[in-house]
Amino acid sequence: MTGKLNGSLRMKMTILFGLIVLIGCLVLFFVSENQAGRALEAEAKEAMLKVAKQVAATQDSRNQMRIYTVESLANRNVIRGIQGDREATLEEKMKALSDEVKRAESQGFKRFGIADKNGEIIYHDGSKANIADRDYFKAALGGKTFVSTSIVSKVDNSVVFIYATPIYHYATNEIIGVLTGTVDGAKFSELVGSITYARTGYAFAVDSTGKTIAHKDAERVTGQENIIELAKSNQSLSPLAGVISKMANGEEGIATYTFQGQKRIIAYAPIMTAGWAIAVTAPSAEVLERATGLRQSVLLVSSLIILVALVLTFIMAKTITAPLVLAVDHLGLIAGGDFTRPVPEVFLRRKDEIGKLVHAIDKLQANLRPLLSSLREDAKTLSGNSETLSATSEEIASSSGEVANAIQQVASGASDQAGHLQEILDLVKNITISLEKVYTELGRVKANSEETSKLANTGKKELDSLIVSIKGAREAFKVVVERLDVLKGSVSQVGEILDVINGIADQTNLLALNAAIEAARAGEAGRGFAVVADEVRKLAEQSRMSSDKIRALLNNITSETEEVVATSEEVSGQVTSQLENVEHTVKAFDNILDSVTAITPMIEATYREVDGTVKAKDAVLDRVQSISSVAEETSASAQEISASAEELSASTQEIAGNAQQILEVAKQLEEQVERFKV
Repeated sequence: MTGKLNGSLRMKMTILFGLIVLIGCLVLFFVSENQAGRALEAEAKEAMLKVAKQVAATQDSRNQMRIYTVESLANRNVIRGIQGDREATLEEKMKALSDEVKRAESQGFKRFGIADKNGEIIYHDGSKANIADRDYFKAALGGKTFVSTSIVSKVDNSVVFIYATPIYHYATNEIIGVLTGTVDGAKFSELVGSITYARTGYAFAVDSTGKTIAHKDAERVTGQENIIELAKSNQSLSPLAGVISKMANGEEGIATYTFQGQKRIIAYAPIMTAGWAIAVTAPSAEVLERATGLRQSVLLVSSLIILVALVLTFIMAKTITAPLVLAVDHLGLIAGGDFTRPVPEVFLRRKDEIGKLVHAIDKLQANLRPLLSSLREDAKTLSGNSETLSATSEEIASSSGEVANAIQQVASGASDQAGHLQEILDLVKNITISLEKVYTELGRVKANSEETSKLANTGKKELDSLIVSIKGAREAFKVVVERLDVLKGSVSQVGEILDVINGIADQTNLLALNAAIEAARAGEAGRGFAVVADEVRKLAEQSRMSSDKIRALLNNITSETEEVVATSEEVSGQVTSQLENVEHTVKAFDNILDSVTAITPMIEATYREVDGTVKAKDAVLDRVQSISSVAEETSASAQEISASAEELSASTQEIAGNAQQILEVAKQLEEQVERFKV
């Protein structure tokens, strides 16, 4: 029984806690993977948007410088038509353009040109063309500085961007032509193409119509690719076309789309000075690749947690089941009637609830031992007295029969009365002595019966006190569980505080990243600020790592607290089981008390009968003496004595029957008490 209980309970606890830890680790794994994926995706989207905005801002700055260059050049007197105090010649204008090309070459300009109102343009190198159909020419002729989309130059068929601004007459301030600056579009594509993200992510730019104006694949630029137009005939391009439509409208944002069966993330930002937009796109799978390492780490940590939890649970189960097994075995001995074996001292020294349980068992055994010893002695006394009563009753019955025979003889022969009167007196005296003995013994039996009843009531009260103690221990277990629930709530509050710390760390990291970008934009002057921003970012990451470690510790505390709560509930169940066992013992005492209570009325009835008989013996003596003094009344007195003898015989038979019943009950009580070893 011990091995079965030990093995089953320990194995159940190990399996139960193992399943709890396994479920917790699986939940942790899936939640961590999900949260990590979301966090990485959000971080990637934010980073991609920052890159897109940074490139857009950079290109805006370049466009502003180029616009300033062409506007400054168009405002020169020589370009507006005056040189000193005379009209400027075409050669002087071309020379000014040539000189400016050398200075503006660093900005990407490769030629300047002047066009008249008819669109006839002459470049600084002497080449000519007609640009009357170009949008940038029409816009500049209308008085607006304009940056064109990517176009194929009519001069050398290269992809270029045109910066056009009106030329005002020096005297009338009327528009007399358009000044254009040509920038090589290949360099813009190289700039955009150099931007990467993850392993295969890249950037591209479109104009206000959705046409691709910069891409790492130059053919898409030279081929004037327009995804919006292509999507009209190719439905697979519709998701991307929807994003590019937003880009063409000057919007900023982040989106996901499917391209060639691959889910991708795209972040886009407008280039306000030209009506263009730049986008950074990358496959979602590459963005989430970093989650693979986290997934493996979580699996490894979860496996270690499960292993450690199983080992600790097995060890803890052993420490719990050992004293419980002892308690079960000891209660089995008590249930079998053996009160001689003491509880081991090592378990009595325990200060926990199991120690209290063992102490309660020890106290129960100590309280029942003297009670059972006293009950055994009382049972033996009752049995002995019952035997004496039975023997005395038989003697009385025998004597009553002899009296009846003698009276019959007196009645049948008056002549023999005188000779037998002395014998009758002697017999009556013997009866008197026997009745007095029976009376005395019945008094003792009655007293012992009352004492036995008192002892049984005392034992019941002791067991009732034990029930109250066990119920108090069960209530104490409930208080422990409630306090553990409060501890679990406090741990949850600490977890919420850690969430706030993580939020602060994330914001700090974001601010540090923005500072690094600003420092990079500032160039050499912002290098020191970039170092500080990097340190701040590291501190933010360290703060987040520390809070994650604390969260892991809190998770362990929560798991251990739940294990302790489950253990407490298990012990509480054992206490309830022991309470039921004690209640069964109380019922057994009630049965004993009922048996004693049943004996008592019988003894009292017998006592009353014997008491009546004792009182009747005086009458018998009087009658016998009357027979001796009044011979003439012998016949009548003999009849009366015969009747009295018959009554006496019936009474003694009844006493004998009651005595035999008392003897049987006493024997049964003695047999039951003998089962207990004290």
